[in-house]
Amino acid sequence: MELTIKCKTCRHIIFNNAECSSSLLNAHGINLINNSTDTCATIVDQKLLFIDEEHLPMWIVTRISSEHWSKGKLNCYQCNARIGAFDFISGTKCQCEQNVLPPVHIINSKVDFTRITKN
Repeated sequence: MELTIKCKTCRHIIFNNAECSSSLLNAHGINLINNSTDTCATIVDQKLLFIDEEHLPMWIVTRISSEHWSKGKLNCYQCNARIGAFDFISGTKCQCEQNVLPPVHIINSKVDFTRITKN
């Protein structure tokens, strides 16, 4: 499966399949590309897409580094529209109270997903 994630404002690709394959997570840290099953049906799961901090694209690492790995917003590097945020300070839990949310997230309504399944 090929996956691209584009900024909804300018349609610029902000992630591609190579960057996404091991880094897109749900609120419980389960990889969305390889395993889409999860028992938690929280609102957070539906509105946010989390990114594994060990596999961040370079443009996100640069943004987080500029804020000293603390807390801030993620903007599209092409048009500067807000697409997500990061928080390495709070350690917020999922609404089910079982898992701490990954610190970097993208807001689903701010991006477009394109999935192509190859046979």
